[in-house]
Amino acid sequence: MTAPPRNGDPTALPLVSAAVSHPGRQRKENEDAFGNFVDGRLFVVADGMGGHNAGAVASALAVDAIETFFRSYHAEPQQAWPHPVDRSLSLAANLLRVGIKVANDNIRAAAAHDRARARMGTTAVAMAIGEEQLAIAHAGDSRAYRFRAGGIKRLTRDHSVAEEMRVARPEMTDEEMATFAHRNVVTRSLGSKDEIEPAIYVNRFQVGDVFLLCSDGLWGVVPDGKIATIVRGASDLEAACQLLIDAANEAGGPDNITALLVRVG
Repeated sequence: MTAPPRNGDPTALPLVSAAVSHPGRQRKENEDAFGNFVDGRLFVVADGMGGHNAGAVASALAVDAIETFFRSYHAEPQQAWPHPVDRSLSLAANLLRVGIKVANDNIRAAAAHDRARARMGTTAVAMAIGEEQLAIAHAGDSRAYRFRAGGIKRLTRDHSVAEEMRVARPEMTDEEMATFAHRNVVTRSLGSKDEIEPAIYVNRFQVGDVFLLCSDGLWGVVPDGKIATIVRGASDLEAACQLLIDAANEAGGPDNITALLVRVG
């Protein structure tokens, strides 16, 4: 899909995007969700957690809440906000930040009304692309990457035990990390606590940049270098998404897999 210039501004760069999600080879249900809202220049990936299909409920609630809040408050930012605004951040960054907080509220409220969903939650990574810069907000271990000039750069830092261990002990090898049973436990997620503070990334983009939002079902089994090779060599974004899904499944497909790609210009 291609996004028309926002607000009719002929100078706004168009966006091209594609997304594919798959349950993987070892899961019956797909608890990932994504929002490919190219018309709103908004993109979201959420990876749900919880029994009795509650993870799928949580991730879908997150995507819906983030989109609804973003569109409403982007159109009318002067209305009263449900959470305080961070004056040091741009409007787009605040829309994503508060949108994730609202999603957390909605998930907590839904869980409180259904005991079967009492522990449901989800990670989330959301990106908004303006006319000169982009904003990303995330909680958990769903990631955002940028591809530029043939290289790949991770733009988000996982909220996970593994990431905290790497920061505390940067000399730790992958083999040593693999011995820790709780290394993949996320330390921040929507639905887990009354209050959540997503991490924020804001930067300028370049024409031709490609961005990937994905769940850990992709990056957890496909190395970053191979992800970059696939994206670089694919004929278009839709083909690239499918090839990324295929690569994760060829590596065993142990988890749900979601890949959402956006190209600027």
